[in-house]
Amino acid sequence: GKNADEPSVAAVAGEPGGSGGGKPRKFNLKRVMADELERFTSMRIKKEKEKPNTTYRNSSTSYSDISGSGQTLQDISDEDVLVLFEQMLVDMNLNEEKQQPLREKDINIKREMVSQYLHTSKAGMSQKESSKSSIMYIQELKSGVKDAQLLGCLESLRVSLNNNPVSWVQNFGAEGLNCLLDILK
Repeated sequence: GKNADEPSVAAVAGEPGGSGGGKPRKFNLKRVMADELERFTSMRIKKEKEKPNTTYRNSSTSYSDISGSGQTLQDISDEDVLVLFEQMLVDMNLNEEKQQPLREKDINIKREMVSQYLHTSKAGMSQKESSKSSIMYIQELKSGVKDAQLLGCLESLRVSLNNNPVSWVQNFGAEGLNCLLDILK
């Protein structure tokens, strides 16, 4: 006989992932990041909350400073980690309700969250084949593509505008918007 205390394979493995032949579920990076960050941080042991009395606007530290250099987050002051943490929240475009529980996390957890976010941002930027840069969309729209090719470009752009962080949308900016307006005329 089988031991009743052993979990079944189905219970351990969970539901099968998309083998039913149906459409794959729409991927939403903002939702996934918020859910994953919350799940990641909720696994940690609760530590005494630190409420530093600093303002986030008075620092010169930015994502590009950290991700561009080989500097690790362990070498960065707590104040700078908090600045990066706030930039991360802005870039993720989370509402205040979702930001608040993340802000209440311990500084070490925030440090890990920023580190993870920087790592996934860099990994996302290096996947050129699966995600076009905002500049590439602008160039394609300016090139005068028509009909099915234009439709494909616009559909892909819509997905990118929805799923990329705020910084990506800002890079697309006024020039990209002007290209879209020219197409609509």
